[in-house]
Amino acid sequence: MRILWLSHLLPYPPHGGVLQRSYNLLRHIAARHEVHLVALNQRALLSTPDRVEWASEELSKVAARVDVFPMQSDRSRLLWAAMAGVTFFHSSPYDINWLRSPSLRAYLTQLGKSERFDLVHLDTVGLVPYATCFAGTPVVLNHHNIESHMMARRAENEPVRWRRLYFRREARKLAALERDVVPWMAMNLVVSELDAARLLEVVGQAPIRVVHNGVDIDYFAPVEPPMTNDGGLVFAGGMNWYPNREAVLYLLREIWPELISDRADRHITILGQDPPAELVAAAVDPRISVPGFVPDVRPYIDAAAVYICPILDGGGTRLKILDALAMAKPLVATGLAVEGLGLEDGVHYLKAETPADYVRQVRRLETEPALARRLANRGRELVEQRYAWSVIGERLEDAYRSSISQMAPAH
Repeated sequence: MRILWLSHLLPYPPHGGVLQRSYNLLRHIAARHEVHLVALNQRALLSTPDRVEWASEELSKVAARVDVFPMQSDRSRLLWAAMAGVTFFHSSPYDINWLRSPSLRAYLTQLGKSERFDLVHLDTVGLVPYATCFAGTPVVLNHHNIESHMMARRAENEPVRWRRLYFRREARKLAALERDVVPWMAMNLVVSELDAARLLEVVGQAPIRVVHNGVDIDYFAPVEPPMTNDGGLVFAGGMNWYPNREAVLYLLREIWPELISDRADRHITILGQDPPAELVAAAVDPRISVPGFVPDVRPYIDAAAVYICPILDGGGTRLKILDALAMAKPLVATGLAVEGLGLEDGVHYLKAETPADYVRQVRRLETEPALARRLANRGRELVEQRYAWSVIGERLEDAYRSSISQMAPAH
């Protein structure tokens, strides 16, 4: 197959959710087919020309060709704020306006006239307007989350009235966009059966395939000797993504005081890019470690006794959960944090919804080593069987072939 992969970011380095999913899916499909990657660069991820060039060179080792374009709204904070403000009064959602690029549009228009592809992969719904450059070519739309559902949930959880109104309006516009475009895709890729049901709730009927998020089970592997019960906890997640930021603030303000009241010698490591000032300030306590972004999370996860994930918002499925399970780390998390992954409470993880729950479940893991080992082993088994990237990649390739065959003319 000859595939055009259109992305809202350069998926390198593959640290964190969307980057991790996009890079590994791209890597798998490009190993067997010719892939042309065309991407917008987000300066929040790759802030300098040198970094963009480096990422492009690394991706060129995977894809047959890589082309990168700037985001118009990314040129300055003022331009972004103006775009975000005008979006409230615009009929199209933020996702469309944010990814609007005249230079990318011009390039794809010319590319659609000069080259033929067997399939176009759009890596998020905000890129849908560019599909018109490739009339007659099957288009596959990847949904990292169900955007309308995630925005509606964000609105429900937003305490500031004007922001809540903004998010509610965005949720309605995103749902209208999904209803308009999703049924006409050759295929829609979602990360879980739960997200498939959510999407169908919005659009009615549409071609959908579940292509789960995955994990590199060789890279994220258990380390011997096994875990200790020294009270060490860990959380990993980029805090430039609002569900992670809100989770760590909830952890710091509500859960952590209860944990150290129960056992004063507990300590925690909170990893991730752009930690909020309140969290950095709290790290004056030697029991709280905030390294920020680290190129390799494995030593930190390995050193902890328990992986904790108090996510209360967001959508899709969490790749950091899969990383922790692949490393055979006992997990304490909200039901929302593990939704769509097929984890069973008491079998693969321990569920906690309140600060008191976290104290109780962490204490259980510290005092019941057999329980900790059993959860660790079952978590590892689950990711080996269901979430290895080799397994996920096969599902993606099958979805692509199905998309092409459905659009092929009958003989």
